[in-house]
Amino acid sequence: MREDYELTKLKVKRRGPLPGLAAGGDRPPKVRITIALDQDLIDHFKTEAAKPGGLPYQTQINQALRRAIDTGEASLADAEAIKAALLEDVEFLETLARKIRAA
Repeated sequence: MREDYELTKLKVKRRGPLPGLAAGGDRPPKVRITIALDQDLIDHFKTEAAKPGGLPYQTQINQALRRAIDTGEASLADAEAIKAALLEDVEFLETLARKIRAA
């Protein structure tokens, strides 16, 4: 056996989660499931994942769902902002008026 080894060239493979993530954090563990989603949603997230630095598409879907849950109240504010923008959009209002007259 060699007495002197070049330890600077030694490659160590990490096994298991990163030390900072080993405690599990404040989020519950992920569970493997089967879910049916629209193809355009999958295509969107896979396209985002293919970009440089993009997260895996399943992680992005998980994050989008988490944001939807965490910001449930914000979606009401978004709806109000959309409503305000539509009420200022003359073209939208004219189209709406034509549809009401035609009905």
